[in-house]
Amino acid sequence: MIDIEKAKKEFLKYVENYDINSGRIKLKVKHILRVVENSKRIAQELGLDDESIKLAELIGIFHDIGRFEQVRLYDTFSDKDTGLDHAAYSLKVLYDDGLVKKFIDTTKYDDIIKKAVFNHNKANIDESVTGQALLFSKIIRDADKLDIYRVINEDKMKDIFWYKEFDNLKMSEGLMDKFINDKFISYKDIHNNADLIYVFYGYVYDFNFSSCFKIIKENKYLDNFLIRIKDTFKSNEITQNTEKLLKICNKYMDEKIEK
Repeated sequence: MIDIEKAKKEFLKYVENYDINSGRIKLKVKHILRVVENSKRIAQELGLDDESIKLAELIGIFHDIGRFEQVRLYDTFSDKDTGLDHAAYSLKVLYDDGLVKKFIDTTKYDDIIKKAVFNHNKANIDESVTGQALLFSKIIRDADKLDIYRVINEDKMKDIFWYKEFDNLKMSEGLMDKFINDKFISYKDIHNNADLIYVFYGYVYDFNFSSCFKIIKENKYLDNFLIRIKDTFKSNEITQNTEKLLKICNKYMDEKIEK
């Protein structure tokens, strides 16, 4: 039996090991707790049983737990620049370092947890993942991206974006065509903060459950993010490209909601 309240308390104990006054640490604590709530909501809407709902919440706690060491060591969330896959590192912290034992007394869910956490940040879920592991991988991916949309609207832009520079930036050539044609921008293609805008809008194409689109639209996450982009980057080119991204994404979501 999963004791989710105990797990939340253990999580808050764990983060006491880090600089809680750090903007990035604060952001990540709030993010994880909100992902837990998103996971619960999605699991409930799918009609899962109580234990499965709690498992979805637990995976929400686990999915980014390696981020705290990443921030302590490198002061960034960029896996590309640190050479650290934060999903894989989360599993190291949980299983290699033994932290998972403080959260749950059974090993019966280990396979599901490991596959869901490992696949939550990948471009695609590995084709070998099936059954319950696939379901929970989809839940955590959607729950995570939903809260990323909250984060980019509420938290400080300097804590959200990877790099320090926001001035005199241009979006890398070819990314708009790639966005339109591939519906995906790899982190490997990101060279500055302006390029990250493509990634944030591109998350729209990676949701598994249409109910998430309604949440995005209700909260006007993408529309409000455009306003922040205008205020932060102060570039007509970046504003115009972001307006185009917003139009493309809204059209896609509307079509999915109507189905």
